[in-house]
Amino acid sequence: MLEQLCRRIEHVGELGAGATMKLAVNLPLLVYWQALGEALTICKPLNLPADRLIDILSDTAGAPTAMKGRGASIAKVLGGEPMGPTAFAVSAAKKDLATAVAFGQSIHATLPVTASALACFEQAEADGLGDADATAMPVHWTRKNNKGATS
Repeated sequence: MLEQLCRRIEHVGELGAGATMKLAVNLPLLVYWQALGEALTICKPLNLPADRLIDILSDTAGAPTAMKGRGASIAKVLGGEPMGPTAFAVSAAKKDLATAVAFGQSIHATLPVTASALACFEQAEADGLGDADATAMPVHWTRKNNKGATS
């Protein structure tokens, strides 16, 4: 059944190892959504249209594959359109980040970037975005940093 549902199947260890791998797979993307918000924030003085800015950032070596599918919807939300359907909620992403930090601690590893992203996701959830898609993070961060800012 998995062969029909999955593009790739990997055995990575004993029972529970798959959950660790899932955290490892999700972690860079979740950190990226926060970093994208920060990148958008420092681009504010450029006064570029959101769709152009996202297009430029999506076409770089640092952009994850997810930007191909989600970049256009992020640009639309930056332009004032409503957020689309939720595929992976901020609250679920926050849970994964918290689990990764806790797991890191359990194996005596520090994850400072993950911990910082977790704090940002916690703030977004506190700001009412728990049910929003995790791609709301860059928009939320940009808007949060542009309140009262002048360019």
